[in-house]
Amino acid sequence: MGERSEIDSYLAILSYMTAEMRADPRLPELVESYRDFEPPANFKQVVETLLAYVPPKYLVGLKKIILTNSSALSRDQRKQKTWSRNHKVRLSECRGSYFRATKSSSATVWLYVDNIVRHEPAWIARVPLLRYMEPSNVLYHEIGHHIHAEHKPVYEGKENVAEDWSGKLSGRFYRQHYWYLMPLFYPIWFLNKAYRWIARRPRS
Repeated sequence: MGERSEIDSYLAILSYMTAEMRADPRLPELVESYRDFEPPANFKQVVETLLAYVPPKYLVGLKKIILTNSSALSRDQRKQKTWSRNHKVRLSECRGSYFRATKSSSATVWLYVDNIVRHEPAWIARVPLLRYMEPSNVLYHEIGHHIHAEHKPVYEGKENVAEDWSGKLSGRFYRQHYWYLMPLFYPIWFLNKAYRWIARRPRS
């Protein structure tokens, strides 16, 4: 009972901290913009939780994270192409994209929720550990692009750098959010690594 009480207390503190961080004006604003699509009920909360574990210094300059779906894109946006996993794809086929700051706009991350959850069975969203896997891979990859563009540029392929940051941020999240599962951390890390490898494979 004592151990369970400690976990409940930790979760209550984490919930409070996450709410406080959502109110922090220095953090990106989460904007939902869907068309003819109903996202998983807890998807926004999952993204908020993942953001809470990113060192704030790496989020400086990232003003918005837009949660949307491919049908909500304009015709021109759907035709637009971007780099994804070392090849160009249409935005409508992406799971996420990063637009760096310009003179007229701030840096923004877009998450295409329909594409993120398309290949996941519905029950995954109800499993606390598993529901973070795919969103963390995509969100942290795009934040990795922001870190590379604004904070720690390195002379290496942008996609490789973003993927490295995705792995680092995912590892940080699992170590801190699931601290009570530390004895199982390496199997969890291996499972997430395998999941990320499968997610990178071309899909028909």
